[in-house]
Amino acid sequence: MKYLLAGSLIAVGLYTAPPVQAQSIDLRPGGPNIDLRSRRQRERDFDREEARRDMRRDERRRREIEEDDDDDDRPRRRY
Repeated sequence: MKYLLAGSLIAVGLYTAPPVQAQSIDLRPGGPNIDLRSRRQRERDFDREEARRDMRRDERRRREIEEDDDDDDRPRRRY
């Protein structure tokens, strides 16, 4: 009877355990990193950061072009 009860408790515990696929474990030189976000959330954050990086690059280019327009002696950059 003890074995039946122990086996059923273990089976219920394994059945109700949360899925592990939502975790990401990275082993890097700086130490291990455990990310509890889902794959979709990580991809969304990556896309968001990439869009921000593109916006910052475009803003820098726009500023450089404006600075070039202000200074008539310097040649203009072409992109």
